[in-house]
Amino acid sequence: MWAKFEVIHSDREIIFLPSSMGFDSGSLAIISFGGKTVNAVIERIDDLDSEKGSSYDNPLKLKLSDKLEESLLIQESLIYRIKTKGWNIVIGPVIGLLLGTETHRYNPTHMKKYSDRLGIYDKIGGLIYAFSPNSINWKNNTAYGLFYNIETCEWEYGHFPLPEVIYRRDFHSDPLVIKQLKKYTKNKLFNSYRFTKYELSDFISLNSDLKKHLPPTELSLSYDKIKMFIDSNSKVILKPLDLSRGRGLCIIEKEDSAYKIIDYRVGQPIISILHDDESLKRFFDENQMFFNNYLIQKYLPLAKIDDSIFDVRVVMQKHKENVWGCTGIECRVSKDHGYITNISRGGHALTLEESLKQSFVNDYELIPKQINDFCQKFCTYMDTMGEDFAEFGIDIAVDIDKNLWLIEANVFPSFKGFKVLDRQTYLNIRYTPLLYALSLTQLSE
Repeated sequence: MWAKFEVIHSDREIIFLPSSMGFDSGSLAIISFGGKTVNAVIERIDDLDSEKGSSYDNPLKLKLSDKLEESLLIQESLIYRIKTKGWNIVIGPVIGLLLGTETHRYNPTHMKKYSDRLGIYDKIGGLIYAFSPNSINWKNNTAYGLFYNIETCEWEYGHFPLPEVIYRRDFHSDPLVIKQLKKYTKNKLFNSYRFTKYELSDFISLNSDLKKHLPPTELSLSYDKIKMFIDSNSKVILKPLDLSRGRGLCIIEKEDSAYKIIDYRVGQPIISILHDDESLKRFFDENQMFFNNYLIQKYLPLAKIDDSIFDVRVVMQKHKENVWGCTGIECRVSKDHGYITNISRGGHALTLEESLKQSFVNDYELIPKQINDFCQKFCTYMDTMGEDFAEFGIDIAVDIDKNLWLIEANVFPSFKGFKVLDRQTYLNIRYTPLLYALSLTQLSE
């Protein structure tokens, strides 16, 4: 049932409901709205159109008292779903977007970038708002933030009950707060954990079927370890454990007794030629950061398009009943024959079919199915980690022999390439987490 509320003045907590719902005037009902539960008096309305309430476009016109509105922290401008069971009435849904602790994220201008996700508000309804962990009041289970007002199509400030379901899109929230929110929502906070690149590699290596797609990888804990790895693999890549979008990379290639270094840590790549082991040792003595929070990985002989490498970004998202599905695939081609494919670092996007066709010319028909099968197995296995995941951006490389390699997987992926390639695919990716969030609420269809 769908409803829109009109607020009237009363010093009592009252909700006005149609007689068709079976409640008697003067009886008490338990009203739930997100983290708020209130006992309210029911008053019957006998003159409502019985056909209303069947859809978002045809909601019931209900009333509630301003005292009940204040107790529930309900927003009058929205359209809600309603479900009854006995004397319990659930209004909602109430879905939260957790965007981190930086205050600049929580203003109407910044929040406009999330507005396109609400293109399916008529399929969800209710209160959808963004909040910071710093705004939570645990004494009364409320938070301050910004909600999407469907009447104005603007994000507006407000005070809300804690949500039933939380879609996490941040990297830096206190793990203790995340744990507390997981407990509060009964594990309905998804994307609950952000693993490092090495944690992912370590976990995947325990699965005999998936680990064959992992490049040789180690933590770069010392110069001796790095030197041994370079000697064994000739060409390697050093990656920070907890950065994304190609930041902090360094590529080292051994050529006879010399070493070519391509350093991406600051803006444009810096290329250096070191002529002996002593020079390599000096380079690492001057760059101790590589021994702290970095991994070293064998550089793979990747397939290329016009001498530029490419990788495959697969977006996997959960749908109703915890079913994983692929909602988008794009290929990202590096800029000017470089080593970084990220769109934010100058790469450009192509479709998978076009990339494979340009790279291999023919005999590539099995690769899309192999990619899909791998990603399905990956997501199913990640569900055994004990966390709550619902969205991955999985980066896969295809080498010159058409083998697949797992480069990394991001819990909070970006979708810039899809926005250029296919706007409808981009929008479907943006919509899916909110539809999944709805399926986790008491108001799911």
